[in-house]
Amino acid sequence: EGFGSCSNTGACAMVCPQEIQLLDITRMNFEYNRSKCLSK
Repeated sequence: EGFGSCSNTGACAMVCPQEIQLLDITRMNFEYNRSKCLSK
């Protein structure tokens, strides 16, 4: 299976090969979405 976007259950953090914490993934997603909104 591929490694895709994270759900609210935190499954992505549990299978992350780099052991990235769920809080960090959430922060990255927030910053990414914020930058997309601000660039429009």
